[in-house]
Amino acid sequence: MVGPPGTGKTLIARAVAGEAGVPFFALTGSSFVELFVGVGASRVRDLFADARQRAPSIIFIDEIDAIGQRRGGSFVTNDEREQTLNQLLSEMDGFDPTTGVVVMAATNRAEILDPALLRPGRFDREVEIPLPNQAERAAILKVHISGKHLAPDVDFDAVARATPGFSGADLANLINEAAIVAVRHDRNEIFAKDIDEARDRIILGRRDASNALLPEEKHSVAVHEARHALVALLSKHADPVAKITILPAGRALGVTEQLPVDERHLYAESYLEDSLAIRLGGRASEMLVIGEASTGASSDLTGATNLAVRMVRDWGLSPLLGPIGYGSDGLADTSTQLPGQSRPYAEATQQLIDQEVSRLLVEAENRAHDLLAEHRAALDAVIATLLERETISGEELATIVRPFRPVDHTRDPVPTLAMTNNDARSGSSRTEGAVP
Repeated sequence: MVGPPGTGKTLIARAVAGEAGVPFFALTGSSFVELFVGVGASRVRDLFADARQRAPSIIFIDEIDAIGQRRGGSFVTNDEREQTLNQLLSEMDGFDPTTGVVVMAATNRAEILDPALLRPGRFDREVEIPLPNQAERAAILKVHISGKHLAPDVDFDAVARATPGFSGADLANLINEAAIVAVRHDRNEIFAKDIDEARDRIILGRRDASNALLPEEKHSVAVHEARHALVALLSKHADPVAKITILPAGRALGVTEQLPVDERHLYAESYLEDSLAIRLGGRASEMLVIGEASTGASSDLTGATNLAVRMVRDWGLSPLLGPIGYGSDGLADTSTQLPGQSRPYAEATQQLIDQEVSRLLVEAENRAHDLLAEHRAALDAVIATLLERETISGEELATIVRPFRPVDHTRDPVPTLAMTNNDARSGSSRTEGAVP
């Protein structure tokens, strides 16, 4: 079983043992590795001998990457670990199906496992345990809420929509944090606002009363976040705005949160261009309202640049370079390229990539600036409301902007193939303010 941490691989193995009703031998990969030579291999032999004697039975090895790593991958090797792996391979080789012993294993690092371990005849089947989708998150939440007092205003579908990318373990932690928040407020029930506060704490960090902003800093953050929200509201293909706040939390001085109506698996070029404009609008609004930029756009610039690079290099969304992918899904993965390593393309191609990335970013910033300049009165109204109330919802944002320009909240479907879940995790979009 292969999957990210917290998706329930070990729980599935326990469920298999319960359903099968046979002896179940559960161990971790690290329990085989010892300082003394030969101990790990001896434990493997004893394990399989016991399993055969008590057949039918199930052997489950959790975190098998501790002993199953690829051999000969570096100059520094662990002879004891390799001997243990060799013994495991020998025990699993030519396994007699009539013995009634089933071997299961789990890892979240399948890419480092030795190929000999994964060949048919040893592990015949690989089962992927992915992160849960929206419907599955709602079902998992109902399991973890058992035994806790829940207020009537909690909507599991809404919570599931607001937690994209959360694993089962993350959702359990979310409910526990929400219960702690409710107790701190002397409440016997968990309300929707408790879950929302717990989610912000998990994603952003704890809000500290000592991390207060100066008046001019508060105004700058309000300008920054108001632009994110307004550009998102005015962009046709952007996700709806869920919340805007200028209360510092963790390293973020302010947050504009967008939540998709539906959990997307593919993204169109128009959606990505709107995302660039939303990220770069903060700097544009500072230039428009304050007259100069600040360090508050650092994380926005980093995120926008990374997105533009992937659009040009990985997804073939540049008319200058054409339909060629140079990234992780193409010739090589250059996202983790070290200094001095050669690229899978020429230096002239790198110059074209830089040129196209710069063009996308400049066009996105100009578009955001034009939108904000055209709706300057609405921007000032949102800034004033943020300074007064510090946090507003997406519905309140629409109410504030409506007198200045009626907004159509419908979102067009996104039919164009541009990005899959393997490229970027779909979910909430958070834009942080200045990083201290």
